[in-house]
Amino acid sequence: MNGTSFPAGDGAAASQDRQAFRRQMDEVVARIPMHAIRSVLEAVDGAAAPNGERARHLRDALVDHFNRLRPMKARRLFTGLFEPFLVDDHVLFRAPEVVPALIQRVDMGGVWAALTQYAFPGLAAEVQSSLDEMAREEMLDAVLASPAALEMRERMRREAVDFLLRLAADRGATDRFLTLANEEALHDARLRTLYLGRKAPIDGELLGFIRTVLEHNAVLLPLFDRMRREMAEIRQGSLPSAAEVDCQSALMVGFVRRIRDLGLPFRDQSQPLAWFAPLYGLNVGRRYDVFLRHVREHGGPALRESHPLLRALLGHFHGATATILDVVEGMFGDMDIRHGGVLLVNGATRALLAEAVDRFEQSLTALTGTGFLANRSTGPAIRAQLAEVGRALTGTVMPALAARMQAAMVARHTPVPDHDDVVWLLELVWRWGRYLGNAGYANPELKSLRLFAVETGRVAFVQAMKTEEHEKPHHRMAHLLRIRRLMAAIGESVDAWISPVSQGLHRVVHAYLDQVPAIAEEEWAVIDAFVAAIRRELARSRHWQSTDLVATLRLHETRAR
Repeated sequence: MNGTSFPAGDGAAASQDRQAFRRQMDEVVARIPMHAIRSVLEAVDGAAAPNGERARHLRDALVDHFNRLRPMKARRLFTGLFEPFLVDDHVLFRAPEVVPALIQRVDMGGVWAALTQYAFPGLAAEVQSSLDEMAREEMLDAVLASPAALEMRERMRREAVDFLLRLAADRGATDRFLTLANEEALHDARLRTLYLGRKAPIDGELLGFIRTVLEHNAVLLPLFDRMRREMAEIRQGSLPSAAEVDCQSALMVGFVRRIRDLGLPFRDQSQPLAWFAPLYGLNVGRRYDVFLRHVREHGGPALRESHPLLRALLGHFHGATATILDVVEGMFGDMDIRHGGVLLVNGATRALLAEAVDRFEQSLTALTGTGFLANRSTGPAIRAQLAEVGRALTGTVMPALAARMQAAMVARHTPVPDHDDVVWLLELVWRWGRYLGNAGYANPELKSLRLFAVETGRVAFVQAMKTEEHEKPHHRMAHLLRIRRLMAAIGESVDAWISPVSQGLHRVVHAYLDQVPAIAEEEWAVIDAFVAAIRRELARSRHWQSTDLVATLRLHETRAR
């Protein structure tokens, strides 16, 4: 990577060398992680001879690879006007209506598609062409921050504001605009998440909110960029949890005052603009605890169902419950568990369902803490959602889980193919049931599942301690650990089932202590529980059969971890 150039004697040969080197550089650059490209480019630019032809080819390959993955440059430039507010929240895709002060990236993409068709198609094409040319030799990030790009963004902003103001007076044009925007947003959302049937629509309220952000972008963008930084700084500090919530709540109050000081459009407390700061903390920061504190202390005594704060919180709750129902139906729709089917859950499904269950608990806690669950107006709808979620848990998840859990426990020689999925789902269901119980919707079937799991696990563990002549110690240990993980998922321990007079378990433990050079932590847990049982047995009765137990106890004491 020095400054040497290609040989210039034979023009055709030199050209072929350049092309071969560029292809080689493209292959190398394609293997560099995206997050590392900037640092590699900085190293190339900071080299002793940055103008060498080989260094230039490498730099061009880096820039081309980075920019090629970002073809929609004009859209990226325009949506930079909303960057602090944009979220990609797959749970809130399923909210029944638009959440106040929430701008999803897919919704912004839909609005952009409609603007480029109805508002400024010529300007959008001109901006895209200019950015393509500017990005031939520079990273797109640097291009979008250049004065020329910012001037183009300002032109698009003015055109969008003027168009949206005119659009508000034309019902037919508004319907056409929203139809196109919603089609684009729904298509984009289905590419990003699983089991999405419908999503919260882009409506006139969201369009008006987007127009307001565009109109006041010069003051709102830096204000909320600062708020985002200050929220992150408080979160990264070493404050205790309660003190951190106090600081975040005080930060919200301060920004509410700053926003209302901007003028009349921001002082109408029936509109999201007046509550932009706590709504930002909820929608972007997902700080339900801080939001709850703010509603209790500063929301006022008469929060009705139409209030932006209540509508936002209800949107989060309904989005979480709808996501749980959609994912459960999608997961189990094609699984015939009772006739040999297994739980094979991909990582994206795991993450989505776990996130939905956590957000279900957080939003439900906030609704309960603010009194909305007990409210005559909002309470019935919330309780209906809780009942529906409870039915999904009882009627769909638990029967399948019980069958797969039993199969996983009795799998003596090899684990069932979905063992990890069963453990994961068992943990999730147990947490989910605890959340319902805390809300007063304890599930009797979940208690029955626990009793079934404990009894099935006890019987399987007793059988697992018995070794056969052809079985190796690590096979028995592996089976014991599988049962132990399943029981730990529901908060149960297997230690009470470990018998010091089990000859099979004694052989397994003795073999591990005497022959296995590296014992894992989980294996040590079983060994330690067995040794503890030995100590209790020796303290209770010192009869002649305890010779082997004493030998194992001494071996355990001399074995270094």
